[in-house]
Amino acid sequence: MYYQDDFSKAFQNEMSFHEYIAETDGRAQWIRVPAKSLYVRPMAAAARFLETEEEKRQILADTRKHTGLLLQTKKGVYPLGTTAIGTLKDRARIKGTALLEIKTPVLAGILNECLKVAKGNALLRFSEGKIRGTLSGDEADYAIISMPELFMIASAYIHAGQNARFVSGYADHSMAQVTWQLCSRELAEAYGELMEEHGKKPFGEIQIFVRVTSSDVGASGANIFISMLDGGCRIILGEALRIKHQYKRGLEEFAGNMESLFQYYRQKLKNVGRLCDIPVSYPVNTLAELMKSQGFGKKLAAETVERFKTVFGEGPCSAYEVYCGLCESVFFCEEEWERHGKPCEAGREDRKMPVCPVA
Repeated sequence: MYYQDDFSKAFQNEMSFHEYIAETDGRAQWIRVPAKSLYVRPMAAAARFLETEEEKRQILADTRKHTGLLLQTKKGVYPLGTTAIGTLKDRARIKGTALLEIKTPVLAGILNECLKVAKGNALLRFSEGKIRGTLSGDEADYAIISMPELFMIASAYIHAGQNARFVSGYADHSMAQVTWQLCSRELAEAYGELMEEHGKKPFGEIQIFVRVTSSDVGASGANIFISMLDGGCRIILGEALRIKHQYKRGLEEFAGNMESLFQYYRQKLKNVGRLCDIPVSYPVNTLAELMKSQGFGKKLAAETVERFKTVFGEGPCSAYEVYCGLCESVFFCEEEWERHGKPCEAGREDRKMPVCPVA
């Protein structure tokens, strides 16, 4: 089942998450080849390249169902997983939504013509019977970071001196993520004191969450998100602490981000306090315009505005309430994704995330 392009797995405990990440990483490998040596073949026209062993027939059938493509290299011919298509286009230096609509043999031909003039090396991620990523072979563009070690470091820092509770874990061929709740009264009280300083009260019980995401196929860097649940109001505390897989960055930089997480949290709380002091006369219009300027969809913007009016009304308020409404839209997306069996893609670099205006 792991070989299927649409495979995903949720985890009920932390140990099973780590075991899965270590198990799949142990079976995977990195392959570095000249980018111009890559050649894409439609499965229908490449029967003589296919291995006929029974154990691989299911992998080939799943590939035919999804990409319908094979990748020929100097080291062999491999089925192409769906997560590899975007990065393969990057190696070929082509982009465009029209590429999603053309037939498979035509796409293969376009890729091959462009790959002939590709420069440098390609770093291929082979996992569960398929190529899952075709990344840049230059470490300035893509640096390998061990997923098992990264998530073990995250767990170690989260549990060191903290009363933390595992909430959820998730993995698919694109990325992996794990979420903890920090059961620290000190952190929650710091937020309550901040609200009191600015003449406000928390909406309810305060809960702090940390989410770590990463990918070894180019879908995400090593990202650390911190968020808060204030009663029924969910708040993202600033941008993620990010490390892109670039410039030979690795586990030491990630560990540094984990170590500075609580200092970062306290700094972001100060920014939240500054939002409390900014008056907004027309919050509904302000929220709608913010979402429009940030590229949120019209349907999501309309639903977010309606929820905001239900919770906060339409009268004057502070920028803090408007920011809470903006954060809610991201969590609403997450709920929609979970209904379809996947988590929110908020860990991706290309995902629109609300950023505290005074951060």
